[in-house]
Amino acid sequence: AVVDISPFIQPERYPQEAREEVARLWGQAFETLGVARIEGHGVSDTLIRDLRTEAAAFFELSSPEKMKHAYGPYGTSLGGYTPVGLEAVAQSVLGVEAAPDPVESFSIRCEANGTGMEPPASKGGWGALPFPSAEKYVDAMERILSALHKMSAMALDLTEPDFFDSYYSRPNGNALRIAHYPPATAHSGKEFRYGEHTDYSGFTILLQDDQDHSNGAGGLEIQDPATQQWIPVLPTTTTTASFVVNIGDLWKRWTNDKWTSTNHRVTCPSFGSEGAEHARLSIVYFTGPRADAVISTLPGHGVSRHPPILAGDHLLKKIARTNV
Repeated sequence: AVVDISPFIQPERYPQEAREEVARLWGQAFETLGVARIEGHGVSDTLIRDLRTEAAAFFELSSPEKMKHAYGPYGTSLGGYTPVGLEAVAQSVLGVEAAPDPVESFSIRCEANGTGMEPPASKGGWGALPFPSAEKYVDAMERILSALHKMSAMALDLTEPDFFDSYYSRPNGNALRIAHYPPATAHSGKEFRYGEHTDYSGFTILLQDDQDHSNGAGGLEIQDPATQQWIPVLPTTTTTASFVVNIGDLWKRWTNDKWTSTNHRVTCPSFGSEGAEHARLSIVYFTGPRADAVISTLPGHGVSRHPPILAGDHLLKKIARTNV
């Protein structure tokens, strides 16, 4: 589903009926496939282009240069760089064993005791990042997230438009992850660049690589919950960028299984194809409640099928299983 979220981004320009229609479409998307593409988000193409350029330049650096930004295992609260070979996302599913994913990444997380979405001061804060546009991009993602939460409150018939704000007080689980998949010119025998999984917490706001599924490149796929069939997620063909949004496990719990935390994966390029000669870059804004937030069934959504859990405990267990 494609959802224009303009009535929530610029509410002063639209009547209440427009927001109600957006909320209806939003709820319908997550009750069925569990994924939506959003337009009307207000993020400038220039900002997107700048961050993509900065990210590509960082991943072209030598390994020693990149490792200067490595602060611990994947998922550390400090964020930073994770080289290829240390993460196997399919292992986030209990009981699954998988080889490491051919991906390297850089994560920017909330400071542990900070008041905003910022890299830890101990690592130099925003000024020390190799991505000058990251701070403005995170600000843009936070504005989108605020709109998504209001849309969701309306879609789920909650009486308070700001119902989810208290769950996301600082420091929360939001993180910007820039993921780079090197060219797949050598035949690794792997079928996936990133293994099958569901996301762990709240909304995931993805800026997809615009070459996904082009010239044998492989790319993002989602699993239809009704048919179990895998569906390629094709990049937008419009001149203005859009974002793919899916939900993590906590939304499934909040909504008592009304909304779907959808399985997804990234397939490898076809060996010898033109697409295999190119790197893949995805820019992901993961979101999640603060660590001590208790996640239980929302008001008005029936007898809970799931026991309450702490958002932080759930996230840490998932991340711990993915470390190789």
